[in-house]
Amino acid sequence: MKLASAALGPFETNAYLVMAEEGPDCCVVDAPKDSGRLLLEEIGRRRLRLTHLLITHGHWDHMCDAHRFAAAGAKVIAHRDDRELLENIEAYRNRYRSMIPTLTDDDFRSVKVDRWVDEGDRVETCGHRFEVRHVPGHCPGSILFYEADRKLAFVGDAIFKGSVGRTDLPNGDWNQLLASIRTRIYSLPDDVTLMPGHGGRTSVGTEKQTNPYAKP
Repeated sequence: MKLASAALGPFETNAYLVMAEEGPDCCVVDAPKDSGRLLLEEIGRRRLRLTHLLITHGHWDHMCDAHRFAAAGAKVIAHRDDRELLENIEAYRNRYRSMIPTLTDDDFRSVKVDRWVDEGDRVETCGHRFEVRHVPGHCPGSILFYEADRKLAFVGDAIFKGSVGRTDLPNGDWNQLLASIRTRIYSLPDDVTLMPGHGGRTSVGTEKQTNPYAKP
């Protein structure tokens, strides 16, 4: 898979640019702060055509610049359980600005989702076919996008290299997160590469063997 990534924003959230192996189409997975400017510049430099924005979950650091990609023509895809976060992010402005006072009102602009997806749905974009798996626990609308042919999955904040997503945020649920990991991530082949929302990539097999928080 032709892929570029960058860790951006105050929480170093990963944004992924996925490109078609043939042709100009591309899509983006997650939209942290500054990703709109940087990735849209890269898309223009490479003369690509942006088709979709895939959002793994609605937390602010994963959707801050979603409106910029939507304005550039991307169809936005997410899970309905995070509708309030995505389409009314302004309501959460004070919470985030209490942690990061330098954020401005422009960092809190909602986005209209074009397609709500759920467990078992398929998303076809830029020459790739992604299976959607619902992995709630970190966030009610957490989903992963699994590309079986390339053995790769974008997993958001459900699981990280040697760790898992936090569940002490509103609507987090520890037991639900562990169930999601065991049934919907660990059920993938061991050689599938996991692309998380923060930190470096890992694999299903590695996490099954070594992750101290989520035993199979």
